[in-house]
Amino acid sequence: SRQSPTGAHPTRRRKIMSNQVPFKSWLDLCVTPDGKSNSNGGSQPSHAHGSSDEVAMRLRKEARLHFEALSSSYSEVAAGVDLPSSPSKTSSVSQDISKASSTTPNGALAHLVSSLGPAFSPAANIDAKERALHCLMGSLEGCNNLTHGVRQAVGRFLVELCRPESGDNASDGEDNGDDVMDQPMDYVDAGNLTSEQVTQQLESMVQQKRSADKRSSKVTSTLAHDDARDAALVGLTASLHSHLELFPTQQSLDISQSPLTEAMGVVYQSMELRLELAMLGLRYRCQTEKSDPSNGDEMWGGAGAGYETTNPALNIEDGLSQLPRLKRSLILEGALDGLREDDLKLNNLQSQLQLQSHSSTQDASQCRTSLLKSMSSFTSLVSSCMHGETDPRCILQLLHLLNKIQQTMLPIYGQNSNISSERVTEMDIDTLEVTFPSIEIFDAVAPYYPVQFTPPKNDPHGITRGMLQDALMAVLCEKGASYKSQITALQKDDGGHVEEKETMVILAGQMFLERLEPPKSLEYDPPSDGSESDTEDKVDAIQDLSSLLLQQPLSSQNGDSGVLGGKNALNVTRATPAFFSSLSSSLARVHETAVSSDKKSLASAIRKFSSSVAYALEPDTSSSKSTAPLWEAYVVDLLRHLTPALGSAPQGMHGRASTALFASMAAEGGLMTLNKVIDGCYPRFLGVLSLLDENDKCKETDEGESSPKSRMSTQKTRDEEKMAAAMRGIAALISSCRVALQKWQRDNEGVQLHPHPLRNYIASAIDKISIVLSESGVEHEVGSLSLAAIGALESVLTSADLSILEERDMASLEKSFSLMSCTALGGDGATVDDSSKRHEWKMACARVLGAVISVGLRQDKGTSNATTSSCGRMNNFARSLLPEVLASATSPLQGGPNLRITRYDWMVLAGACANSTSHVNEQIVSELLSSIMAELRTSGTDHRAAAMALSYVVHHGGPNVGTAFHSLSCPGPTPNDLLEALCKPLKRGPFEDSMVREKEVVTRQLQVGMSALQLPVSRAMDEEVANDAMRRAYSFLPFLIPVYECPSSISSCNNLVEFVDPIMPPLSEWDELKLCVGLPLLAAILNSSSQVYRLLESATLKTLRSMITYLAQFSISSDHDTHSRSAAASCLFSVVFHSNGDDERDGNVIQNLLKKVVSPALTNALDCLSKEVTDAATPRASGCLIETSKQSMQSTFSRVEDALSFLGLLGSAAACKGGPFSQTSDKIVSFLIRLACTGASQFPFSETTLQLVIPSEMEQKHPLLHTSSHAYILPASAFGSMLSVHNGGPFWRQRLTHKTLPVLLKALQSQAKSPDPPAMGTLTVVCHMICCLPVSLLGESNVKQILPTLIAGLVYFSKNTDVLTRTEMTSSKPTDLLSIILAALVKILRTSPEDVTKFVRIIIPSLLLLCSPTEPCERYIPKQLIVLQCLEIIAAHPQARNSMLREKDQVVAVLSAVVDHPSLIVRNAVVQARNVWYTLE
Repeated sequence: SRQSPTGAHPTRRRKIMSNQVPFKSWLDLCVTPDGKSNSNGGSQPSHAHGSSDEVAMRLRKEARLHFEALSSSYSEVAAGVDLPSSPSKTSSVSQDISKASSTTPNGALAHLVSSLGPAFSPAANIDAKERALHCLMGSLEGCNNLTHGVRQAVGRFLVELCRPESGDNASDGEDNGDDVMDQPMDYVDAGNLTSEQVTQQLESMVQQKRSADKRSSKVTSTLAHDDARDAALVGLTASLHSHLELFPTQQSLDISQSPLTEAMGVVYQSMELRLELAMLGLRYRCQTEKSDPSNGDEMWGGAGAGYETTNPALNIEDGLSQLPRLKRSLILEGALDGLREDDLKLNNLQSQLQLQSHSSTQDASQCRTSLLKSMSSFTSLVSSCMHGETDPRCILQLLHLLNKIQQTMLPIYGQNSNISSERVTEMDIDTLEVTFPSIEIFDAVAPYYPVQFTPPKNDPHGITRGMLQDALMAVLCEKGASYKSQITALQKDDGGHVEEKETMVILAGQMFLERLEPPKSLEYDPPSDGSESDTEDKVDAIQDLSSLLLQQPLSSQNGDSGVLGGKNALNVTRATPAFFSSLSSSLARVHETAVSSDKKSLASAIRKFSSSVAYALEPDTSSSKSTAPLWEAYVVDLLRHLTPALGSAPQGMHGRASTALFASMAAEGGLMTLNKVIDGCYPRFLGVLSLLDENDKCKETDEGESSPKSRMSTQKTRDEEKMAAAMRGIAALISSCRVALQKWQRDNEGVQLHPHPLRNYIASAIDKISIVLSESGVEHEVGSLSLAAIGALESVLTSADLSILEERDMASLEKSFSLMSCTALGGDGATVDDSSKRHEWKMACARVLGAVISVGLRQDKGTSNATTSSCGRMNNFARSLLPEVLASATSPLQGGPNLRITRYDWMVLAGACANSTSHVNEQIVSELLSSIMAELRTSGTDHRAAAMALSYVVHHGGPNVGTAFHSLSCPGPTPNDLLEALCKPLKRGPFEDSMVREKEVVTRQLQVGMSALQLPVSRAMDEEVANDAMRRAYSFLPFLIPVYECPSSISSCNNLVEFVDPIMPPLSEWDELKLCVGLPLLAAILNSSSQVYRLLESATLKTLRSMITYLAQFSISSDHDTHSRSAAASCLFSVVFHSNGDDERDGNVIQNLLKKVVSPALTNALDCLSKEVTDAATPRASGCLIETSKQSMQSTFSRVEDALSFLGLLGSAAACKGGPFSQTSDKIVSFLIRLACTGASQFPFSETTLQLVIPSEMEQKHPLLHTSSHAYILPASAFGSMLSVHNGGPFWRQRLTHKTLPVLLKALQSQAKSPDPPAMGTLTVVCHMICCLPVSLLGESNVKQILPTLIAGLVYFSKNTDVLTRTEMTSSKPTDLLSIILAALVKILRTSPEDVTKFVRIIIPSLLLLCSPTEPCERYIPKQLIVLQCLEIIAAHPQARNSMLREKDQVVAVLSAVVDHPSLIVRNAVVQARNVWYTLE
C-alpha cells in the first residue's frame, strides 16, 4: 500500500484526525461571561458555574489531558510504522514540515490557536483572553514534541500577548500623578459656611468620588491585563520546555541538501528561536511606565516578607528583577532546558554525519555564529538583572540561573573551537570574536563577594550565608561547565593578532587575591559584622582559591573530554602564566606576614594550597598539551625571586618563611617541583655553611698553641644563627624529600625512584654536619647550630640514600655516632641541673642513635643495599651499638628508682622500633624480655629497669612493638615464660633455698597420704614466700599491663585464659599468686577494645562464660587480695556485657549471680553489721576489747561495701547491655535507691527484704559521728558507680533516672520536715545524680527540688570539719562524700549558676570554713583544692554581683590566712583565688 508523507498508513492517519475534537466548546467557555458553554455541537464538557479563575484552571487541565492523549496516540502510530528504506519524494523540507504539522498534534495545536482567535480580539474582555491563554497553556503542556514551525508561530503569538496595552500607560500616568492631591474628602466642615456653600462642597465631593471610581476601574483593568500577560508568559514557557520534532525533516530529500544537514540547520534555528522568544517575552512583559510593586505577588509570592528591598525606576535592562521569582525562573530555565535538549540532538546528528563521508558541514558552521550571538545576548540580559539587586531570594535565584547558563552554553561555545591558537583563519577569528560574556557575568556577581549576610530573625525562607556563598562560588568557578579553555582565552588585539584574554577563572582568581592581599591603594574593609577575624577572612580566601583552581570538573570526573585529562583536568589549566606568577608572589608575601605574626592556621593553609597548585600544574606526559609554562611561572619564578634571601639571610623572617614554603612545596608538589626546589635552595644553604670548611682547614693547618686561638677566632666571626638557619633548611628539604618519595612509591605501587633526588648533595651535607658535631663534642657546648646539625643528621639517616657515601663520609659519621652514644647512654637519665638546651641535645642524640639502629639493621645481608661498603659499615655499627643501648636501658638508675625520670637510652630503643622492620622490633623486645626474666631471678634493690624500658618502648615505639612482643616464640623467651617467672618464689638464702628444694610446691593435684600434709610452720612459710612473690609481681605489673592493652594482645588472650581457668577458685597460696598476675593482664586484654570478642576463638569465649560464677565469687569474697578481686570484677563485667546471649543461661546469668552469690553475701554482711553496731553501743570494759571491736566493725563495713559495689557492677552491666537485661537493671537500681533513702528494700528477684540499721534520734542529729548513718552511703555509692559507667547506648541513663527520681523526691519531701541534717543516703544520691547526669536529663524543676539538699549538706559538713580530719573513723565514706558534694557544686556553678543565686550568701561562708580547717592534714588537701576552685568560680557569678562585693573583704581575709599552708599546690590555688576576689569591682 502507498504510504503517506509522514510514513503512516492513510487509515491510521485518519484515525489520528478523528481524535481531534472541535475546539468551539472551549471557545464558548472562554467568551461566555459565566463560564458555561451554550453550544450544542461537538463533544461539550460539562462544567458547573464558577469563578473566572476556576474556569481557567479547568480549561487548562482539560486541554493538557486532551493533548497528552493525542500525543501518545500519535507516538504509538509512529512507533508501529516501519521507516521507509529511502526518503520520501517530496519537493522540499518546508513542505514536509507543513504536512507533518497538519497531521500531528502540532496541527491540532495550530488549529486550536486559530479556533481561539475570537477570544484574543480587541472586543473580547480580559477574562476571555485569560481563559483562552490557560487553554493554550494546557495544550502546550500536553504536547511532548513541537516542530520548529509550530513553535515559532505559537511562540511569536504569545510574545505579542506579553506586550502592554497601547494607550493605557499615558493615561495611567496622567491620572496617577495627582492621586494624592485628588483624594475626596470624607466630610464637610460646615462651620462659618452658608447652606449654598455646603451644597456646593457636597456636589464637589460627589464628583471627586466618581472620578476616583473611574481611576480605580482603570487600575483594576490594568491589573487584570497584567494577569493575562503573565498567563501568556507561562504559556510561552511551556512552549520553550517542549522537545523538537525532527522526524519529518530527517525523512526528506532535497536535491541540493542532505537530510542530516537540513536537520542540523533546523536544530540551530530552534536553539536561536528559544533564546529569541525568551528574551522578547521578558522585554515585552517588562515594558511599562509604572508598575505596582505587588503586581502578581499575592499569587506567585511577595517581594518583601522580611527583607528590605529597593524599588528603583524600572527599565527594560533590570525588568527581570521586577518579575515575580517563579515566573522569571520558569521562562529562563525553560529556554535553557530546551537549549540543552536541542544540543543533545545536535550532537547526535553530528555523530551520524561523521559516518557519511559525502556530507558537508559548511552550512552548519555558518549557522553557529548567529547562535553564539544569540546566546551572548541572552547571557548579557540575565547578567544585567543582577545589578542593584538586594533581595537575597532574588540574588540566590539569579546566581543559580547564571550557573545554569554556564553549564548549558559554555560546552556549545567550546564545540566551536577545535583549532589551536597558532593556526587561526580569518573565518575562525570572526567566529572567536563572538565569545561567551564571562566578563559581564563577573561584573554582575563580583560586587556580592565576599558574601556578608545575616538572615533576619524568624526567617521563613531559610536562606543562609552558606547558600548564597555556594551559589556565588558556583558562578565564579563555572561549576559543572565542561568546555575547552581556548574558546574564552583567544581574542584579536588592535593589530588583528590573536592573543589571550581574561577568563572567568582569571578574573575570579584576581578578586580572591585582592581579598587575600588587599592592594595598598585599596581601602579593604574586613567583615564588618565581627563574625570573622582578619585571619579567618584570609583563610576563607584561600579556600575560595582552592575551590576555583583545584576543584575537579564534572567532565573530568565522568571521563569526558577534558582539556588535559587526569590531574590536569582542572580550572587551574585555564589561567595564564602571568596569573600564576602573580599568584605565587602574593602567596609568598601573605605567608611571610602570617609566619611573622604567628598566624599558624593561615600559614598552614597557604602552604597546603601552594603545594596542591604546584602538583596540579606539574606537566603530565600523557596529556595532549603540556602545562610546563604554567608550572614554570608558578614554581620557577618563585624560586628565582625568593632563593637569594636563603643565601644571604636565612635566619631572617623572609628566609625562614621562604624555607617553610619551599619545604612544603617540595613534599607535596610532585617530583619536578621537588627536584627544582632542591636544585634552587640546596646550593644556597651550602654556601652559607661554607665557612665551616674554612674552620676545618684551620684545624688541619694550624699547629701548636695557635690552633685553638685560630679556631675560636673563626667561631666568633661566623654567624651562628645564620648557619643554624641554613642547617635547619637542609634538614627541612631532606625531610620533604622523604615525604615526596613515600608519596611517589604509594602512587606507583612501591616502585622506587632512581636516581635519588639528593644524590648530588648528600655528601656535602654530611661533611658540614660532621664538622659541627665534632666541635660540639670537643667544646662541650650546645648551641643552636649544634641542635640544627643533629636534627639534619636525623633527617639524612631516615631520608637519604646512604649507599652513595664514601669511606671518608662514613668515618666522620661513625665518629659523630660515638660521641652521641657517650652522651645518651649510661642509664643516668636526665638530671635536675641539666639546662633546657642540654636536655634537647640529649634527646636529639637519642633520636639519631635510634635512627642509626633502624637504618643500619635494615641494611642486612639479604638486601641489595648491603653490598656497598657504606651500608655494610652502617650495619656493623648498628649491630655493635644495639647491645650497648640494651645494656644501658636495662641497668638500674643511680640513686634508686624514679618513675618520672627521663631515660635517653629508652628513647633510643623507642626510636629504633618506630622506624624499623618487624625483625628489628622482635630482636629488641626479645632482649628486653630476657632482661626482665633475668631481673626476676635476682633480688636487687631496683629490678624493674628492663620492665620500665619495655613499657616506654610500647608507648612510644609504635604499634609494631606490641605485635612483636605477643608473637615471640621458642627457643627465645615468650610471654608465657614471663608469666611463669612472675609466679615463682623469690630466691632465698642458702638455708631457705635448701628447705624449698626439699619439699614440693603444692600443685593443683592433691596428693594422698599423711606425708602430703603440711605442718602449720611450713604453711606459714609458704604464705610468707607467696606474699613476697606477690609484692614483687605487683611491682612489675604496672609496666607489663600496657603491653597487654595494645590491639595485638588478642593473640595472648587464649594463653591467659588457659592460665587462669584451671586455678579458679584458688586452693593454695600459689594459686592466689598466679591469679594476682594473670587476672590484671586478662582484664587489660578484655577491656582494650570492643573488637576483642569478635576475634577470640569460640572455645575461649565458652571458657570465659564458664568462669563467670567463679569470677563473681572471687570478686565478692574478702579473703582474697584486693587488686586481684578488682581485676576479676573487671573481667566479669566485660564478659557479661559482651556476651551475645546465644546460650539459654546467658539470658538469666545476672539473676543467677544475684541469687547464688550476691544475696547470701549481702545478707550475711548486713546481719554482721547490725550486730556490730548494736555491740558498739554497749560499754566496753577494756581498751583492748574496744580496739578489737573497731577492727571488726571496719571489716564488716568493708564486706557490706564490697557486696553492694558488686551489685552495682552487675546492675551497670545489665543496663549497658539493654534489651531484656534492662528489667534486671531496673530492679537493682530500685533496690539500691530505696535502701539508701529509706533503709529497707526488697532484694531483686527475691522476697527477702534487707534492712540497714535505723539511726536513733540522737544519731540523726549528728550523722557523721555514727556508723549506722555511714551505712546509708554505701548503696548510694553503688548507685553512683552505675551512673559512672561509659559503656552501652545513649538511653539507659535516662531509663534509670526515670526509675530513680520518684523514690528520691518522695524521700526528700518526707525528710524536709525534719530539722536534722540531711540523711547521708539521700544526700549521696543527690550528689551522684548531679555529677553524672546532665541537667537536661534531670529536668530544671527536679534540679530545683534536689538542690536545697545539696546546700544543706554543704553547710553541715562545713560546720564539722574537725570530724572529717579524725583518723579513728570507721570508714572513709563521709570524707569521700564531701568530695562528691563539692564536685556537684562545681558542676552546678558551671552549667546552671542561676539555680544557686539565692544560696550564694549561704555557700560562701560554708566554703570559707571548709578551706581553713582547724586541724589540716595531708589527706584533706584534695578537698581543699576543690573548695578553692568553687570560690574562684562563684566570684564570676553573673547574677550575684552585689552579694560578691559584700563578701569580698571577708573572703580576702580568710584566704590571706591560708596562704601559709604547708602544701605548695594549696598555696598556689589560694593565691589564684584571692587575686580573683581582690580584683572584683
